[in-house]
Amino acid sequence: MSNDPPRSSRPDRARPTFSAVTSGTLRVLGDVLVISLWVLFLTVLFLELGWPRWAFYGALLLGVGVYVSITSGWS
Repeated sequence: MSNDPPRSSRPDRARPTFSAVTSGTLRVLGDVLVISLWVLFLTVLFLELGWPRWAFYGALLLGVGVYVSITSGWS
């Protein structure tokens, strides 16, 4: 036997609302779209110009880092 109240009656755990789940899903999809477009742009650019692979990965990491630093404060 346990003295804990049933889970459904605990007030400290709020269930996520539909709008919160939708907002989070849209945010993830937006992030995936932006990063995918960045990768596509860099791939086409580097294949066209024949630049070295190490520069591609550096530009990729730099671009993703800048994107994350800009969007990290958004809620």
